[in-house]
Amino acid sequence: MPTEIFHIDEQESAKEKRVEPRVSFDESVQFQFKDPQKFGGCLACDISESGIRVYVNDFIPLNTELMLQMQLPSKNMVDCVGRVVWVTEVPYSSRYQAGLEFVNNEASHETKKEIGQYIQSQK
Repeated sequence: MPTEIFHIDEQESAKEKRVEPRVSFDESVQFQFKDPQKFGGCLACDISESGIRVYVNDFIPLNTELMLQMQLPSKNMVDCVGRVVWVTEVPYSSRYQAGLEFVNNEASHETKKEIGQYIQSQK
């Protein structure tokens, strides 16, 4: 019986999984781990109502939850919780890119609304 070999199309496997529109967001973001002694800052790349992509200097493990604080160009400061859903090393660099999904909590509705207003203003 002949054996069939299946080739996975790389483009097919890397299909966009985002549901929310994403816009450029080149702003600094402050973050804090659950341990208040561990905190830092990073630079955002883009943002949607459901998450944010950032550049970080140190590896952050998957599923780590971070308290995030960022200032939108509207001058509104927003606080939210983000959970790391992917991390990749930036080629030829000692930095990482990380994708954070916003976690639902009591403040997330207002934050999502403010981020949504920012995204609409960028279209």
